[in-house]
Amino acid sequence: MNIYKKLLISAFSVIIMGCSGGKYHKVKKGDTLYSIAVKNKVSVTDIMSLNNLNTPHINTGTKLLIKGEAENPKVRPSYHVIKPGETLYRLSVWYDVSVEELRTYNNLSDNRIYVGQKIYLNSKYSKEKDHHSNSSTKNLYISPTLKSFKWPIKTKEITSNFGTRIHPITGRKTSHEGVDLKSKMNTPVYAPYSGVVTYSGWMRGYGKIVIISHGNGYESRYAHLNRWLVKKGQKVSKGQIIAKTGNTGLSTGPHLHYEIRKNNKPVDPTITM
Repeated sequence: MNIYKKLLISAFSVIIMGCSGGKYHKVKKGDTLYSIAVKNKVSVTDIMSLNNLNTPHINTGTKLLIKGEAENPKVRPSYHVIKPGETLYRLSVWYDVSVEELRTYNNLSDNRIYVGQKIYLNSKYSKEKDHHSNSSTKNLYISPTLKSFKWPIKTKEITSNFGTRIHPITGRKTSHEGVDLKSKMNTPVYAPYSGVVTYSGWMRGYGKIVIISHGNGYESRYAHLNRWLVKKGQKVSKGQIIAKTGNTGLSTGPHLHYEIRKNNKPVDPTITM
């Protein structure tokens, strides 16, 4: 009897769904808009438009309209604000737009983007003057000082991005105020810009660390080092070797933790890449 009841309920649900002209998907744990789109042979943009979504982030339990008529059809949003871990390729999949188009719309010479950056998704909006965006981030991005910064090690492979993350040791959600760069033990660390060493020693969590003041409120930090090669008060020039990478402090393996600060406020270092 229970089996027949379930069959009747299922059949009734299909009839109701068919009458309403829509096909739905209830978001399960692990689902993404991309995986749902592939499974149902539709585009991510279609799902976003049908459900009036401004971003591709979805929550478990959400009921999404996959096919049918949306109550308030909506086109692709004009822009997307970059969050930790996101890439141009991921945006291209989410919004059904090519990486090349994204680079053109945003006047990008390569695929490098940074957390908090506003990426335009349509040529119609790419030349807009946005007076409500984060002016401090925009000013930092065009700063002549930051534009002159070099990368501190030869590799540019980032293993942990700037922004909120789950700490690999404590397991807690924390603010990552720099980027972690993949490196072998004792890889040379170079000063990205000239300045004066304000600290060279041990710091809780950071392990062995070097801090350099570059003037105009800018400061850079290099942590989890194995060796210091400069002392407090020492002047350093751009490109000078200041340390060797290591695995000190709260660290899961050899790498370089790299920070940039403006008036002690963390800045995403990838804007200098």
